Amino acid sequence: MTPSRRGRPLQSTLLALVLVPVVGLTAVAGVAVDDRLDRARDAEAALAEVRAAIALDEVRDAVAQEVVPVLAAAALARPRGPAASGATPEQVERALGATAARAASTAATDLAVAAASPVDGEGARTAARALAGARTAPDPGTGFGRYDALLHDLGGHVGDHLRAARTLGLEGELSAALNDLQRVSRAHALAGKEVAFHLAVAAGAGAVDREDFLRVWGAYHQAAADVRDADDDPAVARAWEDADRSAAALRVDGVLAAAARSDGEPALGDVVVLATSVPERNAAQRAVLARAAGAVVERAQRQADEARRQLQQLLVLCGVVVAATLTGTLLARRAIARPLGRLAEQSRAVAAGELVDVEENGPAEVRVVAQGLAAAVDSLRRVQAQADAIAAGDLDCEVVRTPVPGPLGAFVHASVTQVITAFHERERLQADLAHQAAHDALTELPNRAQTLVLTERALHRAARQHGRVGLLFVDLDHFKAVNDSFGHAAGDELLRVVASRMHETVRGGDVVCRLGGDEFVVLVEGVEDEKGLVDLGERLIRAVSAPVALTGLPQAQHVRVGASVGVAVGTPGALDAERLVRDADAAVYRAKSAGRGVVEVFDDELRAELSARAELETALRRGLDGGELVLHYQPVLDLQTGRTRSVEALVRWQRPGHGLVPPDSFIPVAEASSLVCDLGRWALAEATAQLVRWDVEGGHRAGLDVAVNISGRHLAQAHLLDDVTDALTASGIAASRLTVEITETVLVDEPLALEHLRSLREIGVRVAIDDFGTGYTSIGQLSRLPVDVLKIDRSFVSSPEAGNGDLVRLLISAAHSFSLGVVAEGVEEDTQLSALLAASCDAAQGFLFARPVPADDLPAAAFAVDGAGRGARS
Repeated sequence: MTPSRRGRPLQSTLLALVLVPVVGLTAVAGVAVDDRLDRARDAEAALAEVRAAIALDEVRDAVAQEVVPVLAAAALARPRGPAASGATPEQVERALGATAARAASTAATDLAVAAASPVDGEGARTAARALAGARTAPDPGTGFGRYDALLHDLGGHVGDHLRAARTLGLEGELSAALNDLQRVSRAHALAGKEVAFHLAVAAGAGAVDREDFLRVWGAYHQAAADVRDADDDPAVARAWEDADRSAAALRVDGVLAAAARSDGEPALGDVVVLATSVPERNAAQRAVLARAAGAVVERAQRQADEARRQLQQLLVLCGVVVAATLTGTLLARRAIARPLGRLAEQSRAVAAGELVDVEENGPAEVRVVAQGLAAAVDSLRRVQAQADAIAAGDLDCEVVRTPVPGPLGAFVHASVTQVITAFHERERLQADLAHQAAHDALTELPNRAQTLVLTERALHRAARQHGRVGLLFVDLDHFKAVNDSFGHAAGDELLRVVASRMHETVRGGDVVCRLGGDEFVVLVEGVEDEKGLVDLGERLIRAVSAPVALTGLPQAQHVRVGASVGVAVGTPGALDAERLVRDADAAVYRAKSAGRGVVEVFDDELRAELSARAELETALRRGLDGGELVLHYQPVLDLQTGRTRSVEALVRWQRPGHGLVPPDSFIPVAEASSLVCDLGRWALAEATAQLVRWDVEGGHRAGLDVAVNISGRHLAQAHLLDDVTDALTASGIAASRLTVEITETVLVDEPLALEHLRSLREIGVRVAIDDFGTGYTSIGQLSRLPVDVLKIDRSFVSSPEAGNGDLVRLLISAAHSFSLGVVAEGVEEDTQLSALLAASCDAAQGFLFARPVPADDLPAAAFAVDGAGRGARS
């Protein structure tokens, strides 16, 4: 073999090793270049979307202005009595002159459609066809309906283009400018829509009514406020505010605000004002929209230019780096290949498994490598001898006992020594892992997964032998109090004691398992009758309920827990272990409801009850989707002024064929599933929307606050905050007008409750603890709870016992000490009211003042208090 042939494979390998990073660098550079190219394309695409949105928005604006003279003329031509006129003949003539501008408006709309064709041809053609239908409508009502549908479609297309632009990676100032454009576009669109809806009502078009106008009027003022309050571009906000303060805008807003407050027939004078002032207001708002659109176009173009500049710089930089890398690697390849060539043949032989003698010559670096290779070959020869002995099973021969010199030899010798030990250790670990996977670490009892396996096997055996299997579900009572009072270590010790006692109580063939927490089951095979299972359950209750002396407690102090037991029997042929556990769980739930400390058997009555509950849940879910749920409102009176300051929203079910279903009949069913979250979401949206309707109506119900009950399950969900903010956003009411009511037990049972309540208070929502005094919260905890109001449970307010009166006064005083408001629930008698007034209670609700009623029936009367502390309606 010639020297050139010996060097060629080594050189090729080095070249390949050198080219790998070069190829990698080139690939990375290619990705970076592609990224910059994509950013440039995205910026240009976003610019095209924005231009399309601007063009279609101009079409929408032209259509909105075209419909104004049409409706104004119809309104002016409509017969009215003298009282509905409100305009001089000269003003009417002037307004008719303004409506004559319809031809100019039509021409402007056609120009806008033509201008939009190059950027969104489909949208422009659709608009043209819809315009033709609207202009040839046989009456104002039909024409306005078609105009309104066209405006809605154009607004949707504008929104689609702006959303498409936002998804194309907009950054920094461009994203902020697009936010301004979206806000201004929406406000401007609603400005034209509120005028059109009012004129449609004035013209008696029939396509819309006053409720439609009020909804659009409120939406426009919210959208205008969003533009003024935005901080993306203060100049746009100031320009909009200036446009809003123009004389024409003030005249238009004055007419529309008066129309929102009055439900009378619109006066001709108002129509005159709108016909002559709307074009000027529209021009001012259009200037603001043009300014926002110009900013978006300018910044999008700037972002595209910047992306192209970065692309060019990156291409130059990548070329320089790749060239320098190739030059350096080629020089290094030449310097390394020659000294290593002489060692290649011997290395190949060793790599092929030939333990050859290594020749030690050449440069110093190569000699060092050769010496190391020679030492490695010698060690490999001895390791090979040991491996042969181990493979032959001769673990006690001299070769195996004698270690190879050096670290490698020590490692091999230690490995050989541990082979047999490792084999036995592996068997032991496998057994331990199998046990841990099937047993509870605290009590060493079978865990939930193993319980299902054992139950399934027992059911199969029973099926073959025509026998029955019993399952006792044991749920400890008051175990949480032990954890809270003495700590989790004491709770763990108590669980071990309970497990031991249960194991001692059952028969030898019965199996005690722990499902988790304070829940145990006992699996019993060969069941003859249910009485034997009930007797076993009662023995278990007695064993568990005996006092327990825990480590770390005083010698004379013992703790006690109780137990409730549910019994289920697997019938022949029933092989579903999960179903048997669920049946026993349902029975223990009934045992707890029956007062705890008892044994209940799952029977046909309980099965029917669960079936009825499932049917009720299905009907309730269908009723929620079908609009059968309604809210009734009960006033909450300020005891200092006697006035209603807020209401509590209470859910009622108007179920077809059943009438008005009280909450006690369906709320517990909802709370047992996620349905209660849907119910809470609906109540939040409906209650806040009702406040808006009352505000628009004015009168004694305007400005009220509302309280909505939230279940513990809903409070524990991550989407609760979204549900609340969505309701507030949709209604537009201030967060401080909404109070979320939770029960006292939720603070203990739900770990996420406090965190979510703090988040609600951060956005301004108030929090109240409902039925305070019936749970486990101590007065000392009030300072640390994220709440604003305590609602004292009716059981304390209505009780004639003197002790409860003292407790009510204590609760009110404690709440005031922590700057909390107090509401007394269930006030039904004058004596109760007098006691609350004497204790300086802040507010109260109850049948003494008003029962829960539908929204339209909420009473207007205040409640006065005479010198003797008796209440009377004023």
